[in-house]
Amino acid sequence: RDSKTHVQHVNMLFSVASSSSSRGLTDGLLLRRSSPLAMIFYSSFTSDVNKSTVDFKVILDGTRHAVSASVNEQLSKVLAKHRDVMHAVPIISPMLGHDAHVIVPEEVRKELEELTGEEMDKIEELCSEPLDGGRSRLASQLRVSESFAGMTFAVKGMNRIMRT
Repeated sequence: RDSKTHVQHVNMLFSVASSSSSRGLTDGLLLRRSSPLAMIFYSSFTSDVNKSTVDFKVILDGTRHAVSASVNEQLSKVLAKHRDVMHAVPIISPMLGHDAHVIVPEEVRKELEELTGEEMDKIEELCSEPLDGGRSRLASQLRVSESFAGMTFAVKGMNRIMRT
């Protein structure tokens, strides 16, 4: 079911709970929309309704994989959750988490900010055979945007080292 259907069901649940509460059938404490627990419950079902998702592809070892992700989600987290790509997204360190060496398409690269010296140092340290001109990025340096739609990213090798 889609998120809007879930929202309709949650709204119906709140309506039933409110009418039952007023008739004395339940105390309505957890299901009254104004209670903190109900607000958490309600937001967990409604938070994805307005999120935009983008579909793009990732090439890994010569195979294209379809990926769908929410706009503004960190690419390293998206790839680490993808069942066909996750093995190429190692944990760099307990502090930095998962990361991957990504070759960024020209159309997306045009919209990115220039790499800082620190970001370039990270790429040189962690990526095996990084490409110049901003083509190589760490997945942790990228957030999914609308410009990813229909694009193809390549995942390349990493130096599997630990950083602090």
